[in-house]
Amino acid sequence: MDMNQLTNIVITWELFESGIPKLHIAGKLDIHRETVHLWIKGIEEFGLLEFLDNYLSAKKGERAKRKIDGLLKARVYRLREENRNCCGQKIKVDPSVNTVKRQNLD
Repeated sequence: MDMNQLTNIVITWELFESGIPKLHIAGKLDIHRETVHLWIKGIEEFGLLEFLDNYLSAKKGERAKRKIDGLLKARVYRLREENRNCCGQKIKVDPSVNTVKRQNLD
């Protein structure tokens, strides 16, 4: 985590407590006004230390896995090309034999 960002949050809170408007805080720190608003709202709700802890631990979870594996996608595209660019409904893959057959759905 960028330490500069944590410093910006603390400075934002100190300036806000000093009575400086959010718009001026955003201008002085060169951050978006809405970001200042969200930080202050979070600090008011949780307190400064808990907000900083929550901020640091955010996005530490595991990324969501791809719904379709890249290798599977590549195989589908390859099968479509081998079968004259027909749609997936007309391609039948027999996993036991590992062969591809074209079905006649007409």
